[in-house]
Amino acid sequence: MKNTLFKLLLALGPKKKFQRKDAPRLLVVSTTGLGDSLWGTPAVKALRKKYPESHIALLTSPIGEQLFRNNPQLDEIFVVKNPALFSLLKLLPTLRKRAFDTAYIFHLSQRPVLPIISLAGPSKIIGTEGMNKGLDHLLTNPIKQTPLHEIERRLKIVGCENASAKMELFLTEEENNASFNHLVKAPLLIGMHPGAKDKFKQWNPKYFVELGRKLAKEHGATLFITGDNSEASLAEEIASHIPRAISIAGKLPVRVAAALIEKLDLFITNDTGPMHLSFAMETPTFALFSPTDPSLCGPYKINHGFVIQKPRTCNPCIRKKCVSPFCMEQISSSMAYEVIDAYLRA
Repeated sequence: MKNTLFKLLLALGPKKKFQRKDAPRLLVVSTTGLGDSLWGTPAVKALRKKYPESHIALLTSPIGEQLFRNNPQLDEIFVVKNPALFSLLKLLPTLRKRAFDTAYIFHLSQRPVLPIISLAGPSKIIGTEGMNKGLDHLLTNPIKQTPLHEIERRLKIVGCENASAKMELFLTEEENNASFNHLVKAPLLIGMHPGAKDKFKQWNPKYFVELGRKLAKEHGATLFITGDNSEASLAEEIASHIPRAISIAGKLPVRVAAALIEKLDLFITNDTGPMHLSFAMETPTFALFSPTDPSLCGPYKINHGFVIQKPRTCNPCIRKKCVSPFCMEQISSSMAYEVIDAYLRA
């Protein structure tokens, strides 16, 4: 029903398509979360190198804007706010005025995005099949979906498969300095991210407590428990059971949190957005996996990302319908400690 409404909108909308033979005008579309946004940074850099004289813009979410802020590869950023349809309709005249000839669809969460991109008039819309909420027909250059790491999938969309896969953030001196206000002097600083947007990827909080207590006792570690506002109570509960642990959940802007993570000795996390933030900041990161596949969404072409993994117990995985992620229960706190202890003693 929703797609039928968009077909009507497209039928009534402007028909002119833009194309040019000189320096192209390119629009990158990535309107999802933290990790999805960071996965796009290597492709944006590769796109700038491929088309150095082009105008490159980004259509993204509020969190994406924070992560791409100050990125020298981009000429401008457009932000999709909620409700998405009204925000996009407001942006449409500006997008048409920019006359983008090519749009690259990295990832989108909101159904109206692709129809509005089509109305914006690029003659080429490039994206992966099967990921566009039943609107694949709006892609002019569809790419067959194959098993690829998400960074590599984006590089393939922009035609730069051999480019660097390094994720990047461009923090300011002020953001870097602000992170020092939350640090403490300790022989070992460790971050823990116990939350996850998807509960089926979340390790049992009691294991984070057990692991944190052992790291505090055996290595004198000070633990920073991270999270957003929705995870603050979880972070505070875990911190209350670990000596010297500090909850910073919901207390820092994401860019200041990134600067703080960069200064930690290591980071322990579920498969969720801050895991990718830690990868990008080049902090040694221990990521807990079971229901998801690290070859598709874990550390990629880096030597500071370490996976602690057990096979998933349900086939197929029921994902967001999972009430109690017992596949993650296979990873005990002692198993995680042994891996991290070996790293610290190496």
